Amino acid sequence: WRSALLWRTFFATAVVAVVLRAFIEYCGSGNCGLFGKGGLIMFDVSTAEVRYSMVDLLPIIILGIIGGVLGSLYNHLLDKILRIYSFIN
Repeated sequence: WRSALLWRTFFATAVVAVVLRAFIEYCGSGNCGLFGKGGLIMFDVSTAEVRYSMVDLLPIIILGIIGGVLGSLYNHLLDKILRIYSFIN
């Protein structure tokens, strides 16, 4: 490890620790809804009654389709660009 990388890692870890502590304090006061009751990230939300309808899921499905199409387009274009680049060089 280079010393510059060590200091960057230390600084990033320190920033994450401070930000996470601030989130825990903020969410502990009850300002985050289901988050903050028992922890910052709560996986057991069985006490909450959440119901979804098709109207709620429709935007998520559309975003998934758009993301898949854009991701495949990006991969296709990147493949073409790298083939041209390797042909030139």
